[in-house]
Amino acid sequence: MSNRGSRDILAIELGDIMNPKLNSIDDNQVAVNINSFNSTSSSTAGYYYGSDGHSGFQAMKLVGEGANQLWVEYDGNTQILNVTLASFRQLGSKPESPLLSSLVNLSSLLTGVGYIGFSASTSIFATRHYILGWSFKKNGEARELNTSALEYSVGGGGNNYDFGPPASPLTDTKHARSPSRILLPVVAIPSFFLLAISAVLGYIYNKRQLVKTGKQDWEIDCGPPSFTYKDLHNATNGFKDEMFLGRGGFGRVYKGLLPATKQNVAIKRISPESKQGMKEFISEITILGHVRHRRVVNLLGYCRHKRELLLVYDYMPNGSLDKYLYGQDKPPLCWSQRFNIIKDVASGLFYLHEEWERVVIHRDIKSSNVLLDDNMNGRLGDFGLARLHDHGVDAHTTHVAGTCGYIAPELARLGKATKATDIFAFGVFMLEVTCGRRPIEMNACGEPRAIADCVINAWQNGSAMDFRDPRVQDCVAQEVESVLKLGLLCSHPSPKVRPGMRLVMQYLESVATLPDFPLNFFNADPSNDEVCDQFVASCPSVATATISLSGGR
Repeated sequence: MSNRGSRDILAIELGDIMNPKLNSIDDNQVAVNINSFNSTSSSTAGYYYGSDGHSGFQAMKLVGEGANQLWVEYDGNTQILNVTLASFRQLGSKPESPLLSSLVNLSSLLTGVGYIGFSASTSIFATRHYILGWSFKKNGEARELNTSALEYSVGGGGNNYDFGPPASPLTDTKHARSPSRILLPVVAIPSFFLLAISAVLGYIYNKRQLVKTGKQDWEIDCGPPSFTYKDLHNATNGFKDEMFLGRGGFGRVYKGLLPATKQNVAIKRISPESKQGMKEFISEITILGHVRHRRVVNLLGYCRHKRELLLVYDYMPNGSLDKYLYGQDKPPLCWSQRFNIIKDVASGLFYLHEEWERVVIHRDIKSSNVLLDDNMNGRLGDFGLARLHDHGVDAHTTHVAGTCGYIAPELARLGKATKATDIFAFGVFMLEVTCGRRPIEMNACGEPRAIADCVINAWQNGSAMDFRDPRVQDCVAQEVESVLKLGLLCSHPSPKVRPGMRLVMQYLESVATLPDFPLNFFNADPSNDEVCDQFVASCPSVATATISLSGGR
């Protein structure tokens, strides 16, 4: 599906080429792609059989094994997209259960005139692709295809169409040595929306353009470099040591003065030997290149010169927050500064999770990634590990990323980053800023201990206020206590308990009141949900907020 006047595209992909860069799971997959060549959900081609649709799974080949039939159905009320595949020869009817079922918000695609179409491409193998017939209907079930006689016909009724070529190519032996993919698609839209489905619309054109220009996908999306290497080299006096600010993720950061505008900037020079550095470079450009928020570090542009990769940001004169928490050469922050920085970071994270057009999972929230401007306002930076996904769609990350001490238990166990894992890290961050202690410290016996455990013990012993940073003398006791409790709530072992960022903002701005917690609440075994369930049931605001922690808003 493509929406006229926008770049919104929904594609159902039948892929017979393995491409890990595009999240391909194998060379025989069915996938859902939304505004990207990267799959948001995918499965090996096949179908579920049995009376209940779950008795077993029958894998099938997309290429060279006869006709296949595809059903694509979307319900605008429930926002469920179902994709079902079957081998026409082996099954001959629609399976009871879909191959893929995704919660997808397609409202941006359904606001005007759309296009439906089919697209195909080949690789190094000679292949032929046939559409033997298709049927479409909005607000109901699409007409069954007459597979015994695929003659050109137009069905009655304004919304029913049934097309087929004048002659079936199944018996054509002229190119018998070339494997063929044969498709009988049915598109059904049981909703009040008009949906158009495109099978990898524009894929061939874009890929040819990439090959022709020698550019990567992200270069087409983000445009040409914003700075020349000569300008950045001159801005830093040849990357001299006196311009060195520190080491960031996968690179060194320098202060620079742009010759043309006399603007101070921070320039991150990615290590050319680092493969991970290239991934970070692309992630920063594709995310920060589009995000604009006063509490998120502003990316001004980039430069790619031979093997040199450089990113240019607004210069933050007061550096990173961790220098003020743990450095000996910085004055201690007062409570009002700390509280404002916490609210600044919360505002930026709320924007990334809920307000921007897509969901950004940061995956590395910590004090060293919070930068301070000339007014000591906090800005969230370093998006090298960040990932994008659409509202209403689960994140696709499948490996652990982040910093020890900020990693949620379910992230360490399952490797899946979500809004809830970001909120866990933000909870640890709140405790860190309030207490002036690192997320994990050694106790008197030399054993590591998490900051949350220390705060819990202090609170249960009636001395939570004593655990704040002793350098903070001007604190407001009620604010400190609220931040400590909110930090514990956000970093709770059970993700169902953690509030969403909208509710976190309401707590920090005193628009909402934190609930009372039972003494055993934070010590509850995450594998035993009884205490957590009781709390969520008794706190409607948290229950409402946690519904969308890993999905849309």
